[in-house]
Amino acid sequence: MWWWRVLLWRRWRRGLRRMNRLETIYQVAYLIGGPDRVTDTAVAGALERKAARLDRSGVLHRSSVKPTDPFVLAVVESLPKVRAERVREVLREPEPMRSLRAELLAAGLVVPTYHWRRAWHAATRTPGGVWATRAGERLLAEAREDPRLVTGARGAVALGGLGAYPDRRSAWLLTAPTAGEKARVTVSSPDDGQMDVTDCSPG
Repeated sequence: MWWWRVLLWRRWRRGLRRMNRLETIYQVAYLIGGPDRVTDTAVAGALERKAARLDRSGVLHRSSVKPTDPFVLAVVESLPKVRAERVREVLREPEPMRSLRAELLAAGLVVPTYHWRRAWHAATRTPGGVWATRAGERLLAEAREDPRLVTGARGAVALGGLGAYPDRRSAWLLTAPTAGEKARVTVSSPDDGQMDVTDCSPG
């Protein structure tokens, strides 16, 4: 039943609205790494604006600050005591993520998942699993060089992930594996002096 995919594709193309530049750091983050990078960027914003704090175990806690940024607010509402990877799970589908995805689709900067086979020659799949169009790639390249848009902790994380958070201790805490993840990997030192890493995860 290929014909309905063609119909959806034409319908989507007809409904596009032109966007001359990326307008928010979350649009930048989505084009680079999809919903997870958007969430990481919002986590950075929550810490930067002191709407959340990070303890020595890498767990995020809510503060008394009331954020107005809808993504930061969504992060704060997912607390009080979770790690960054849990926040990603919570924020992948609810608002405001759906609105962000919809506006990028409407501008023709990303391709709907069910259209990627038809548009593979005109779109590139990002590490975050997003199919960005040539227009999306062009605006992203311009946004990377815009200091008014890509700035502070949010800008650093949007471009480079949580590991790029400006405070190195916080970056380590945000990306450090949990106790469960550490248990999946055992490290031993064989006689040849080389470190041997064995993945003990199931399968």
